[in-house]
Amino acid sequence: MDDDGNLWSSAADGVHCLAPDGHLMGKILVPETVSNLCFGGRAKHQLFIAATTSIYAITLNRSGAQNP
Repeated sequence: MDDDGNLWSSAADGVHCLAPDGHLMGKILVPETVSNLCFGGRAKHQLFIAATTSIYAITLNRSGAQNP
């Protein structure tokens, strides 16, 4: 989940980003099946994606939700 309340989920074709109301906002296509993901980095602007045989890291324009 990011700071805006969007849910980021692994999927067969990559990563899906869902708005709080449930509509699909976008996808990050990955050439392998994605099994897991997490936000990281100093400001939590990086998304780390674990796929079948690789780990990907991309920088986003939003950050992962902080623990209360």
